[in-house]
Amino acid sequence: MSSRRFAGLFVLMVFALFLARAGRAETANPFTVADVKVDVTAASASAAKKQALAEGQRRAFTRLLHRLTLPADYARLPQVDGVDYVQDYQIEREQASSVRYIATMSVQFDGNAVTALLTKADIPFTTAAAPPLVVLPVLTSAGMTVLWDDPNPWRDAWADLAPAAAGGVVPIDVPPGDLSDVRTVTAAQALADDTQALSAEGARFNSANVLVAAATLSADGTRLDVTLSGATGLTLPFTTISYTKKSGETAARMMSRAAADITRSIDTAFKQTAMGAATQPTTPLSAIVPLTGLSDWLAVRTRLARVATIRSYDVVSLSRSEAALILNVTGDQTKAKAALADAGLDLQWSGSYWTMSVAAGQ
Repeated sequence: MSSRRFAGLFVLMVFALFLARAGRAETANPFTVADVKVDVTAASASAAKKQALAEGQRRAFTRLLHRLTLPADYARLPQVDGVDYVQDYQIEREQASSVRYIATMSVQFDGNAVTALLTKADIPFTTAAAPPLVVLPVLTSAGMTVLWDDPNPWRDAWADLAPAAAGGVVPIDVPPGDLSDVRTVTAAQALADDTQALSAEGARFNSANVLVAAATLSADGTRLDVTLSGATGLTLPFTTISYTKKSGETAARMMSRAAADITRSIDTAFKQTAMGAATQPTTPLSAIVPLTGLSDWLAVRTRLARVATIRSYDVVSLSRSEAALILNVTGDQTKAKAALADAGLDLQWSGSYWTMSVAAGQ
């Protein structure tokens, strides 16, 4: 082999290895639970820290099992010590006194061990993750309709919920309402499901999924009627729902409860869809992915991980100009194309083969 040819092959091998590693870094690990807060007081600082870290790992394990499974199965989840399934953990912020320890941590679990545990218990689960859902909370109250204007306690409820929802299978993004948001989509456009405006707002968050959560608060502040619409490929659990203020509950607290309930319902609907897809037979679909650089491949890999109907895929060949893939998809090619489009991937027939690329504007 000539030195020039060997050098070229070596570059491709290094490039492929780097792509694989970088791709793994870009794809969220479904067995990692972040933003776990602990606060423990004990006889000493060391005792408080030891107890807090163990409690944090157990709390994270419960959150993980709830993320992977359906609410109907929570009561029969295996009662085991979550610490035994921890692969690694990181302490992100911590404070300590002579008897108290406060920290925020993330915990990574052994995926093989966790899936084996759930399989043995005969509990359905999914490790699929949806693309972020951009939520536009529009509130009509006292004859006024607001989206970005303050006050909008409905948007505040969703914004407060978003960090916690990041641990679910459908991450929630709530735009901050800055000048770019105001210029991109108005409350009237959101209520009219203006596709162009909603798509433009979603593009700001690299997502094709935009949910308009339109809420109307009754004149006495005791009832909240919510309508869900927008431009999203996710299966919505319902389109309308109402909430009534509980005894001693404020209107703001009712809105927080409603936002949390809707988020859980969307999460559950996505998991049910993903679990249903997992039981269906797969069909191989070959595709060529044109590449101009590393960023193209990372973008495609990240989006493929979001498609629940893709059970797996194999990289047949990889070069600096293209990747050849075999996708194992559930359903037919039409459904696969629609699912890929929801994740921001464009699948096109080129006369004799399929080509796949990140959709324009994504």
